[in-house]
Amino acid sequence: MVTYDQWGIRFPQFAATEEAVFDLYFGDSQIEMGIDETRWADNYDVAQANLISHFVAVRKSYLTGDDTPLQPIRTKEVDDVMVEFAVSRDLRDNLDPYSSTTYGQQYVKWRRQSFAGARITGAT
Repeated sequence: MVTYDQWGIRFPQFAATEEAVFDLYFGDSQIEMGIDETRWADNYDVAQANLISHFVAVRKSYLTGDDTPLQPIRTKEVDDVMVEFAVSRDLRDNLDPYSSTTYGQQYVKWRRQSFAGARITGAT
């Protein structure tokens, strides 16, 4: 499992995050991921670090007054006209809260790699 120091080295942009905040989201990550690291095919620490970063990034949005930080914003700009969509047409009925941050997207990537199912690794 990732430690506060390891997480700080991997994500220096969160250096100002208090260890108590890390501990809170560390516990949340264990609820989400479980505590059996062997199930994660050696990806547990990096996935956990990204999940904690996702939670912290969402928290930072809340602290700046954004009460809907999990809503992905899509922007389309043509000439001098810019239109922003709170939820894209693609995600309207399938909103994944992890898609709102790059850290959440990385967490999902590692989760998919760990739980992809059976794989064939060559001809027999």
